[in-house]
Amino acid sequence: PTPGFFVVTSAMMEQRLFVFVLVLSLLLGSARAADDNCQSSTLDFIIKADDPEMAAVEDDIVQDLAKIGITVNTRVLDSEAYIEAELEGDYNMLFTRTWGAPYDPHSYLNSWAVPAHVEYSAIGGMEPPLTRDSLLTMIADAQLQTDARKIAEQWEAILQAIHTQAMFLPLWGTRVPYVLNRRFGGFTPSTQTYSYPLESVKVLSGSKDVTVAPGAGGSLFTSVGPVHPHQYFPNQLFVQSWVYEGLVGYGQDGKIIPALATSWIEEDLPSGGSRYTFTLRESVKFHDGSEWNCSVAKLNFDHVLSDTVKERHQWYGTTGQLTSWTCSAGKFVLETKDKYYPLLQELSYIRPLTFAAASAFAKGLDSDPDTHNSCKSGDFGSKWAFLEESVTCAGLKPIGTGPFKLASQRTNPDGIDYVAVFARHDDYWGSVPDIETIHLKYYDNTDDVMKDLLSGDLDMALGIGPLTAKQVQEMKFYHSDIVDVRHSEVMQHALLVLNTNKGGTSDIKSRETIIHAIDKGRFIKEEFAGLEQPVTQLLPVNPPFCDVDLSPKWAYDFEKATLLNCPRRGEAKLSGGAVAGIVVGGICGAIAIGFACFMYVKERAGEPVFQPLNREDARADSSNLDAGPIDYVVKTADVSHPNTGPINVA
Repeated sequence: PTPGFFVVTSAMMEQRLFVFVLVLSLLLGSARAADDNCQSSTLDFIIKADDPEMAAVEDDIVQDLAKIGITVNTRVLDSEAYIEAELEGDYNMLFTRTWGAPYDPHSYLNSWAVPAHVEYSAIGGMEPPLTRDSLLTMIADAQLQTDARKIAEQWEAILQAIHTQAMFLPLWGTRVPYVLNRRFGGFTPSTQTYSYPLESVKVLSGSKDVTVAPGAGGSLFTSVGPVHPHQYFPNQLFVQSWVYEGLVGYGQDGKIIPALATSWIEEDLPSGGSRYTFTLRESVKFHDGSEWNCSVAKLNFDHVLSDTVKERHQWYGTTGQLTSWTCSAGKFVLETKDKYYPLLQELSYIRPLTFAAASAFAKGLDSDPDTHNSCKSGDFGSKWAFLEESVTCAGLKPIGTGPFKLASQRTNPDGIDYVAVFARHDDYWGSVPDIETIHLKYYDNTDDVMKDLLSGDLDMALGIGPLTAKQVQEMKFYHSDIVDVRHSEVMQHALLVLNTNKGGTSDIKSRETIIHAIDKGRFIKEEFAGLEQPVTQLLPVNPPFCDVDLSPKWAYDFEKATLLNCPRRGEAKLSGGAVAGIVVGGICGAIAIGFACFMYVKERAGEPVFQPLNREDARADSSNLDAGPIDYVVKTADVSHPNTGPINVA
């Protein structure tokens, strides 16, 4: 061969191609092996059929977990089936919300001691040394402190202990939206999540009969329920707050303000408890014209706190703390067994210790708490139906002292109120509302709510449910000439509950993996259009004793989730530079092999890419080769010596 030519044979090319394919196969096999090492699992995720917020983000959560090998079995359940799953602990993940002010932290966390509440099952398998019993003891003890500094310290310790268990993924903070036609003014957002204070609203123009699409427990409104002050769902909180009142109210920043009591005195008892003496407001009339007085106050307490019925209310501490409630010289006197700091705050709740007129009870002031209890039969809830074995529910007429009274209600066979009207209480003890009547409107979709708001056929959409977050934002930014959009401060946190007492989420490492794998920031931005923001802690910082800084921050970290769930993949992880080098090298190698294959094919077809300069010379130069026929002769530089002969690579 002529010096200065590089000779490549077909056999040589076939060998190189084989080696490249082999190496590539090994690399791909290693990648598959790494993926196979991920700990695969299947989790049960239950959501309510009528929860629009959870429906909006469920698929995002499922997709994020699939990226690290976790399969999610989503079960969409009706209310009854959902409650049953909660009670039985038959779930790995579910969506819930904290209760918000004025229930946080004490009543919300105290409710975890009740088996009928979902958190009871969720905390059943916590990492030692924390147990359900030890946590509940800590929660109960914090409520018996009297020094504010000590109370704050204990709640911070409790919240940190819960946080460390990784059994809640805080998702976003909920701000309650209120959308009102511009013909109204004077609206002030509520200090409680599910109350809509319309008594302060002024009608600036048009009719004083207003139409309202209210949110009901985070969903579209269907019915106001029996409008009962002492019971729960299907009674709606916002309606109970219009019709009934308690001894005290809950003001800004947790301040306790007078309501049906104008003042109170607290005294220590020798037994270690406390005595609260309430001076009752005078000249207060119920909706039927009857008088508010201490006898009526005691009657309501007798029925709510009967030995049987109070079991339904054990989610908060007052029912277990009160030892007596009596009248003394027209004043209402309560005594507790311990010094219990949340008492006044719990008396500000919308239910159950608010007051109906004596005339609302089956036998008036003579109504016996056991034989003619104010409870409505069937409304204790499925988990508490057994209580009716020991008490006779006689029901209660909806007669309170609040700024509005029930004027008319008609319900169809599907349980939907096609008429629900509330009228102004003209003898209200406070400022008489400017609004004369409130007509609640049922809608089966949020698009119609928005359409009617823009047309003027609907005056207000209040709370979470009648509009989606995106619709609220659209109304605020593009239709501010028609409507006024207000928001509360962050009232609740939306949570993903991870059941510590069921396989798949019983191990704290699995729960941490789930938490770090979910990119909540992305889907919150997409689904809520800036209305809500991601949060990292169990409770909002606004309620008393909740403004604490907890660690670690439960945030999206895909690399950490991968390390936890796919350990070999994490251990074998290469640096970014190394990965880039491999990728570039692989691309270059693929190009070279591809070009070699191209030359090979062309040669076989008799169309070589590189033609010899002189065919006769090429044959002569190759006459002494022992490696078989020459496929390609490529001119190269002589890198060894000017007089070096040909380089033969076979």
